Amino acid sequence: MNPQNKQLHFEIPNLCQTQALLYLVLVSELCVLAWTLAEFSFSWSVFALRSLSVQWVVLLAAALLCQLRRHRFDQWSLRKGWLVSFLLVECIVLSVLAAGQWVLTGAVAPLSLLQKLLASGIITAMVLRFFQLQQQVIAQSQAEANSRMDALQARIRPHFLFNSLNTISELVATKPEDAEAAIASLSVLFRASLAEKSRFCPLKDELQLVKGYLRLEKWRLGDRLQVSWNESVSDMNWPVPVLCLQPLVENAVVHGVAANQAGGKITISVLQTPRITTLIVENSCSQQPSGHRGHGIGQENVRNRLQALYGDAARYRIEQANQQYKVTLTLPKPIKE
Repeated sequence: MNPQNKQLHFEIPNLCQTQALLYLVLVSELCVLAWTLAEFSFSWSVFALRSLSVQWVVLLAAALLCQLRRHRFDQWSLRKGWLVSFLLVECIVLSVLAAGQWVLTGAVAPLSLLQKLLASGIITAMVLRFFQLQQQVIAQSQAEANSRMDALQARIRPHFLFNSLNTISELVATKPEDAEAAIASLSVLFRASLAEKSRFCPLKDELQLVKGYLRLEKWRLGDRLQVSWNESVSDMNWPVPVLCLQPLVENAVVHGVAANQAGGKITISVLQTPRITTLIVENSCSQQPSGHRGHGIGQENVRNRLQALYGDAARYRIEQANQQYKVTLTLPKPIKE
């Protein structure tokens, strides 16, 4: 569909939220302060009176626009939504100013009222336009993030499959009697991975996938692979990104165990507090370069997906010291998709 032929809908921020309302109140108060300071002499009484009038307008307008959101006015056309909101705010301005003049002077001055109404109309139009542009930018950014996320997620699944097939190919050459069971195990794992269409899955599913992958590697590496689990979890249904832990464990197996003739130990910790889940993968570092290529894709993919899903709310930290390599993921509980 041609974007220019697509009907635009009217959108403004959710003024029912405390943060948006507080922002609106603060901005309006700063405008009143600038207006008063621009005059020849500053008067606290004038400032207080203007603040009272403006805040009445702002709070009443926010309350009514908040109620309109509940009637799905975001489905209105751009012209209809803009016109209704503009007239609504202007009616509030007219009512507040007229009531204020009547209380203070006992009469209403039509010319003064019209002058202030025109000024408020210009400001209202600018604010509504700003809100519309802001929502369009947010929607565009979200669409770009969704596209990027879909591309990253589409890339990580074949990566998991191909590297698992490499593991089985080595198993066929070294332990053919176990290869059939390993292939059956892989088919179960990959079927579960493909069945998950969401960007998130329960923590228990991700852990099950990792444990299945480690069983594959255990067939190949035998006693060279030692795994230690440290789980302190109260909510196994906590949503985590699909395939967020497995690539890190795979990296530890390839570079920390398979690259070392003596093998190595991987420690996987899953820790939880009411607000965050922490996933830690720690392994010994090999001084010899690994014969495998391309395994950095998994870690970079996880990092990019965390950024796309959580922004700065999640943490991805790598520590390397004393021949130990440690990756820590700190994940808050995400907003529902």
